[in-house]
Amino acid sequence: MRVIPMFELLERTTLSPDGRLPVLILCGHVAMKVRLRAAIEPFSPVDFASSESDLLARALRPIRLIVIHGAPPFTDARLPARLRAAVRAPCAPIVLLATSREPAWTHGQQLIASGQVDDVIRTDAAHLDALIAAWSLQSDRCRRMVEALRLAHESTPGPLHPFLEELLLNDAADLSVTAWAAAKPDISRFALRRELAREGVNPTVLVDVARMLTVVARVLVRCRERLKGHVTAIPEVRSARRLLARTMGMSPSDVTRLAHQHGPDAVRDRARRAVGEMLRVNGDRKRAGGRC
Repeated sequence: MRVIPMFELLERTTLSPDGRLPVLILCGHVAMKVRLRAAIEPFSPVDFASSESDLLARALRPIRLIVIHGAPPFTDARLPARLRAAVRAPCAPIVLLATSREPAWTHGQQLIASGQVDDVIRTDAAHLDALIAAWSLQSDRCRRMVEALRLAHESTPGPLHPFLEELLLNDAADLSVTAWAAAKPDISRFALRRELAREGVNPTVLVDVARMLTVVARVLVRCRERLKGHVTAIPEVRSARRLLARTMGMSPSDVTRLAHQHGPDAVRDRARRAVGEMLRVNGDRKRAGGRC
């Protein structure tokens, strides 16, 4: 009889039937559980822990992401540190959900800087669902998508956020208006144009915004993860060169150099200005009577 290794036993108990790693959630509120399940399940299976001890035990198994809803009864600010200590080895990203009014989590940025959590998402602000969905993506995509979504939310009007969230979370390699319209169940490319025209936006421009933010987000993630001050350059792919030249007036190496010399905030500011200019030009063309 074959002896089954421990790692295989753990994998059998945690992998979903289709082989995907689950997102582990600690939450004591039924409404929030329903909301998180709806946001995450299109991208990953969901598993709920019933208590801190249950969370610590389950965190030793293969999982994709750990989410802590920092509302009563889970408002102990030392919980993330205990979780990191219990796991010891590098574990899945940890994301904390908490209101800005909860005293235990007022120092969210300190928790991120110390490495206790990877992100703090405020539940009393907008965009919780999109950000937590992005964190549940595969590890090589999640940080880039979170960064791109935050840039999109900061640089575009609120009515455009659902469209950009849809584009960014799908993250298709062949992102285009045609592919976007084809993926929607009941509207054509022309119907999508009419829907966006109410907001004064050309779908092509919005797709370019999503593609540009994805490239910029990749630079920002590499900037955070740089080793000894070195920022890895974006590969000089022809499509990326053309896209950034058209939208930001820069090359991939220019963006990398800006991040290296002036920091990630300079890149974010340049991207926000570029998005504003793209939408402003498009809006001016519509007001002047041009086609949208």
